[in-house]
Amino acid sequence: MGARGLRRARDPPAPGRRKLLGDERAVAVGETGLDFYRDYAPHERQRELFERQLELAAELGKAVVVHSRAASDETAEALEGFEGTVVLHCFSAPELLPVALERGYYVSFAGNVTYPSAEELREAARRVPADRLLVETDSPYLSPQPRRGRPNEPANVVHTAAVLAEARGEDAEELAARLDANATAAFSLA
Repeated sequence: MGARGLRRARDPPAPGRRKLLGDERAVAVGETGLDFYRDYAPHERQRELFERQLELAAELGKAVVVHSRAASDETAEALEGFEGTVVLHCFSAPELLPVALERGYYVSFAGNVTYPSAEELREAARRVPADRLLVETDSPYLSPQPRRGRPNEPANVVHTAAVLAEARGEDAEELAARLDANATAAFSLA
């Protein structure tokens, strides 16, 4: 969450945002969450805004796509009362995995899971139930290893999915079909 766009947490969302998110083509609220890695916004302010966005997602019956960086405990605490669908975006916090598994969150992996040094992330991917696994690009960032050093793009998700299949000991085509079904379920696309 950057400092731009911060509002007082007690203010309701702008009517235009509520209308846009209420449209049937909007499938989720987010990317939202907590980023304590960089000090772009005060932590308490981030918590307040995250709570408001969770309330909006609950009110509209939308999934929430959650960014969490250096804030695993605080993210788990904020999500504790949220009963909707949670997608942990660009998962990079193995310490958050037990909570995600217990609560049935979707866990989405990006190109960083393909890096040689990312064995801890691949181990986390092995532990995620097949029906809770997702894959993403996080474009233009985190290009998978075969494309590293270049801007990421959606086509590169095949590299990330292939590494996940290998790490999990699964057939790549079967995993791709499962990932598609999971995304359809997570975002109510059917």
